[in-house]
Amino acid sequence: MAPDVALIADIKRNALDDGPGIRSVVFFKGCPLRCVWCQNPECLSPAPQLQPLPERCTNCGACISACPHGAARPLASPAARPLASPPPCRAWGACVPACPSAARRIVGTAWSPDALVEHLLRDRPFYDASGGGVTLSGGEATLHLEFAADLARRLAVRGVHVLLETCGWYDGERFERELLPHLGAVYFDLKLADGADHVRFAGRGNERILENLARLTRASRERLLVRVPLVPGITDGTANLRAIAGIVRALGLPRVALLPYNPLWLPKRRALGLDIPYERAEWMAAAEVEGCAEVFRATAIEVVGGEGAEGRGGGHGDPAYR
Repeated sequence: MAPDVALIADIKRNALDDGPGIRSVVFFKGCPLRCVWCQNPECLSPAPQLQPLPERCTNCGACISACPHGAARPLASPAARPLASPPPCRAWGACVPACPSAARRIVGTAWSPDALVEHLLRDRPFYDASGGGVTLSGGEATLHLEFAADLARRLAVRGVHVLLETCGWYDGERFERELLPHLGAVYFDLKLADGADHVRFAGRGNERILENLARLTRASRERLLVRVPLVPGITDGTANLRAIAGIVRALGLPRVALLPYNPLWLPKRRALGLDIPYERAEWMAAAEVEGCAEVFRATAIEVVGGEGAEGRGGGHGDPAYR
């Protein structure tokens, strides 16, 4: 029996960057990786989190009165905050409705499969008219494998195209048995070919990811698209791209999608109080992306457009990838 609920960080409607057509993107909470450039820091933890929006804060102090644990403080200006160190926030959320300027929100809402399907099917006319559907993203949807499989099944039997965006870190046998039969497509992110680099920059080795990629290629080559996030100074090096091209070519896959870096994750990470292990404030230039594309073309691998890029306005603030 599938779990009764899953924690969802956000649902982006009318998305055009997460697969073909007009789509609704479901962002699951929790991820097994810790990529230093993570575009969706609010989705890393599997637990609910308070996401402050400091630019909206007016320092009115309503949050202080509302918080039963004395943890809330105004956000707009460090000089305006009380000097006493507050206790840690438990994300109870009492400060959220109390804030008159909507400077706070809780990331992580429990959804049942029934409620989520009903919500997503409201956009059925857009899916049908555009060849779109529903995209499961995150975080990592496969951390909620039973729930994701149940959700995908319910949508698929209604004729809705379901696409999964994944980092590839999952139980390959269960994935193939429970979730894959209900998917119309899989966008599989391949970030770093070297295992030691993958540990350094993504928090885990990539052996399981490469095994799952090979397994998925054998099981469902026609539904698979490998995506390569281009992170300056980390994944965009010629040696890494050539190694990834070698992996893709050895599997007989004809194409990849390149996901150019953008810096829109940085303000969200700061607002969540997380450290900044990597920082580049500039968008990736077209010439930089083209240089990366040439590495793949040199090995006869087609480079396709960024329809696989994860994006959502103001949330995963327009993410391009994990």
